[in-house]
Amino acid sequence: MPCLHYSNRLDRLIVPLAKELDKRDPFHTAEIVVPNFSLEKWISLKLAQYQGISANLSFITLEKAILHSFKNSLPNLNCDLLKQETMQCLLMDILNEKLGNVDSVCEPIRSFLNPEIDISSEAFEHRLFQLSGRLLYLFKEYEYSRNEELIQAWNEDQNFIDQQLLGTESWQRTLWNDLFGLEGKITLFNKNLNNLNEAESHTKLYTLAQLYRIIRENQKNHVLDLDDQDSVPLKNPLHIFGVSYLSRFHQNVLTEYLA
Repeated sequence: MPCLHYSNRLDRLIVPLAKELDKRDPFHTAEIVVPNFSLEKWISLKLAQYQGISANLSFITLEKAILHSFKNSLPNLNCDLLKQETMQCLLMDILNEKLGNVDSVCEPIRSFLNPEIDISSEAFEHRLFQLSGRLLYLFKEYEYSRNEELIQAWNEDQNFIDQQLLGTESWQRTLWNDLFGLEGKITLFNKNLNNLNEAESHTKLYTLAQLYRIIRENQKNHVLDLDDQDSVPLKNPLHIFGVSYLSRFHQNVLTEYLA
């Protein structure tokens, strides 16, 4: 069960963290989730001031902690997290493809990337890079905060908010499906790995939200054996420090798999 400590000052959170760390075996490494690694040295110094020593601490991001938990829940799936750079390159390819597409849904994309005024090739690449980066940010926020509503509708090739066929949601849904959908570039990449007749196991790439859906689907289909789950060793406590906001997705994962 999660134990929460609230404060608007980080220095007041050091004492409850130190008290929790006192309960562990000093020879065991304690994992501390931080929003950024600039806090790492500060926390180590503050713990040393309070405890007299600061040792066997491992600082990780929340995404990395969640990924480790998901991998433990999917022992038969060789997977890794999709990198931002990989997704952005793929999305830039998709946007380039839309320039030659006559589909009216993608007209706003073409109007932005190729305006009526002449622009240089450098300006075009700059627009392409900025648009792909902004869209990836929005897609991640949708997965974290609107996963059970918006993304579920998009998976079924339907709009959730804006029902206009040529509206903003329509072209965003089109791009999302071209990247993450059943026939998207990332999905096809993972499917092609299954068709390779090589002995070594290839690493499939997913977002955290996709891995979460895979685990939940496995549980619904009773793929995970309850007897096997009982044999899993108890988890070491996970300490989360200085995180000011958690999306709905992160809250669900923390209570279901990391608590």
